[in-house]
Amino acid sequence: MTTLERYVLRQMLGPFGFFVLVLTGIVWLMLSLKVINIVVNNGQGAKVFLEFTALLLPMVLSIVLQLSALAASVYALHRLMMESEIIAAFAAGASQLRMSRPVAIFGLGLAAVLAVDTLYLMPTAARQMRDRVAEVRSDVAAGFIRDGRFLHPARGLTVYIREITSQGELRGVMVQDARDRARPVTYTAKSGFLTRVDDRPALVMFEGQAQRFEQGGERLSLLRFDSLAYDLSHFVSSDSVRTRKASERFFWELINPDPTVAKSEKARGKFIAEGHEQLSAPIYAVTLPMLAAAILFGGAFSRRGFGARVAAALVCGALVRIIGLGAKSATTGEPALWPLMYAVPIGGILIAMWMMSRERWRAGPTKRRDVDDDGDLSAGDPPPSTNPHGWEPARA
Repeated sequence: MTTLERYVLRQMLGPFGFFVLVLTGIVWLMLSLKVINIVVNNGQGAKVFLEFTALLLPMVLSIVLQLSALAASVYALHRLMMESEIIAAFAAGASQLRMSRPVAIFGLGLAAVLAVDTLYLMPTAARQMRDRVAEVRSDVAAGFIRDGRFLHPARGLTVYIREITSQGELRGVMVQDARDRARPVTYTAKSGFLTRVDDRPALVMFEGQAQRFEQGGERLSLLRFDSLAYDLSHFVSSDSVRTRKASERFFWELINPDPTVAKSEKARGKFIAEGHEQLSAPIYAVTLPMLAAAILFGGAFSRRGFGARVAAALVCGALVRIIGLGAKSATTGEPALWPLMYAVPIGGILIAMWMMSRERWRAGPTKRRDVDDDGDLSAGDPPPSTNPHGWEPARA
């Protein structure tokens, strides 16, 4: 790598780190909102919340790294052009393809990091995340042992406990079961305990009553009891019946799914699309910066700036990624279309290279000074008689 290429690469790494930090915080915060619901409704603490948000990080990075690669490339190359550094390199005879070499190296390094994330870290984190969520939801005690609050351990269940003694006795218990919206039941009791009846979790209540509306809410039925065992097994998630989603499996399990797991054609398409998404996503780390370089390098120098090219680079990058998501959706419906998921990012790289090589060919052969391997101009070479890229030196 020449001195010039190392310099351009360093100029991209700084903005890339900044965009990664900013976008990670934004996307992480958005995805954490779903985690807060699970943690609060199941009576968990800050430790579980931090564990869940950490498991979200691989998914966040799979989104952020691609966006940051595009944003950092556009920002760094635009700044170098505005400061006439790339213009000077072009005037010295460097081609667009040569100036895009550090961009390609940057993208390839990022693609390797993204491959580790999508092929290993994401499925592993997704699997651990769902396992922990199932454990939390099956922890009935954590969902009930919170005094002085209205809790919702599961859909259709509301619990309130006035006080919990040091012996674990629940005092002032209220349970509303609204699973059947037409006939909701409200239980109130002076005291109660959490225990297991016939190896099932249950809330045993003492000295209370059950209220239920009958006949469409026109009649109130009241039942007094000395003790009542309320079965909680309906609100407990069972790990034994939980099946692994496509996002929890590795690519070798997805691209050729087991017929016993992917039983329907729809499920098979979803597995195949997810597997090829894991393999093709890292390619976008090269595609997006290369497209940005091709668009920014194209055309002549303008004293008014390059705002239009910056906007075009960002729009084209977003459009390519959206087309890639469309190819994944098409593969889900028709698994035989999986080559489209690779055609989009690879086609973007080829188009970018064609745009930059075409600009050099259109200029035709010119007499110019060569650039040595260290990025410096060769001594003794005559100055270029023409400017093949149409750049004009900046004037004060």
